[in-house]
Amino acid sequence: MWDRADAITREKGRLAKVREVRERFVAEGGNPNTADTQYYRWKASRGPSAGDADSSAGVVSRTLRVAPDGRLLIPAEMREAMRLGQDGALTARVVDGELRLLSREGAVRQVQARMRRYKRPGESVVDRFLAERRAVGEAATWN
Repeated sequence: MWDRADAITREKGRLAKVREVRERFVAEGGNPNTADTQYYRWKASRGPSAGDADSSAGVVSRTLRVAPDGRLLIPAEMREAMRLGQDGALTARVVDGELRLLSREGAVRQVQARMRRYKRPGESVVDRFLAERRAVGEAATWN
């Protein structure tokens, strides 16, 4: 199972996604539940930086229980997919009766994804920013 995940990672040039590994494993006669379990063990063995841009892909929906005191236990694979930092800080809000939890890194990634549409192909945002800063600095020197 791990060999399949490694092979897909090499083929794609990025971390294999659970869906891809599961499909290949099942096509070879394997059990999809075994594929999911082994995928998460394989991914965990690669370390905390192994996450890809869409780390929530393949995280299975689960029923969670809220304790009478309001505590909620979030399973490890969900915390990993949320890219929850060491501090455990989340922003929580209720939208149409749905509890939404968002980590700081998740919020940053959402903003980055929204802003990508404003970037022109071939444009270096850093170079443009530096050019603007230089122009502001030069204008200040002349005054």
